[in-house]
Amino acid sequence: MDILENGLFALGQVLRLPVVLMLWLCVALMFYYVGRYLVEAVARRRERAGFDLKRWLQQGRVLDEGADPAREAALPVHLAKLLAAIRALDRTQALHHGGLENVVAEAEERLRHSLDGPRALVKLGPSLGLIGTLIPMGSSLAAMAGGNLGAMAGQMVVAFTSTIIGLATGTVAYGLVVLRQGWVSASIREQRYLAEVVVAEMEGR
Repeated sequence: MDILENGLFALGQVLRLPVVLMLWLCVALMFYYVGRYLVEAVARRRERAGFDLKRWLQQGRVLDEGADPAREAALPVHLAKLLAAIRALDRTQALHHGGLENVVAEAEERLRHSLDGPRALVKLGPSLGLIGTLIPMGSSLAAMAGGNLGAMAGQMVVAFTSTIIGLATGTVAYGLVVLRQGWVSASIREQRYLAEVVVAEMEGR
């Protein structure tokens, strides 16, 4: 029994370095996503200044290419990419029989996929923080049993710091998910609206 227990303790200590490295990776990813979303927020605000999809659709047909370059340039990036894919299918007569539904579904999937990283951090950060807390606490208890209070205090500092870093990473990631989810939902609504107008134009041919 002692061998099994000592083996578990040793295994926990072996996991200590990978857990610390993964916590640092979570911190780096958190700063990366914060910077990326700040840049995207600025770009989104700039491209949507004065843009209204309903008014844009009233200015001409969606499937007509090159009629008004200024009108085309006013589209946000995600709608411009979707429109380019729709027009490419229209040129090859592939919009019918599920072609339009497929290209819209692919566009929605790409938008939702952009949430995967922050969503993973929401769960991964606190989980790693908890593991990084419990491993040093084992060493701290062992140091206390040996009467080494200095080592015990050092291990407790590492344990509580791991908790703080893990929770902070998860909290910031959750805020990014909430922010990004609003953008994704609005973009998906616009894409579906654009697709409905395309369907109406196809039926009117």
